[in-house]
Amino acid sequence: MNRLKIKFNDPIIIQSKDCIDLRSRILRPGLDVKYSIYPEDVFESTFHLGIFYREKIICNSTFMKNTCEHFLSETTAYRLRGMATDLNFQKNGLGRMILQKAETLLKEKNCKMLWFNARESAFVFYLKCGYSFAGEMFEIPQVGPHKVMFKRF
Repeated sequence: MNRLKIKFNDPIIIQSKDCIDLRSRILRPGLDVKYSIYPEDVFESTFHLGIFYREKIICNSTFMKNTCEHFLSETTAYRLRGMATDLNFQKNGLGRMILQKAETLLKEKNCKMLWFNARESAFVFYLKCGYSFAGEMFEIPQVGPHKVMFKRF
């Protein structure tokens, strides 16, 4: 899809319930919506970011305090989960905007690292955003191949 000539608003904090639709449609199509609800969504340390266009969320992601098996000594680490962008708005820098806002917020929380399980189809995007790989490729059933990716602050 071509880049749209739209000035998008900055990401803002949203509620966990506002993330479910995009997660379900983009990341878990055809699966029951229950697979798009994370127990950590409601933890006090978890936050969710979203970008709106015409009062509709078109990109969102969740950030939860969580150590990674590859970096157990990083006790302040956060995990990104459920980053999703509406198909009509992909390739417009929205994911990068979410990551930049999240990194700013995480640094304010004295977080030293962000990590996540990246889909193979998103590797290039995350590499361009400064993230690196950790560990080997693994399969998430009904979703596909992934690798852990991370960035230290």
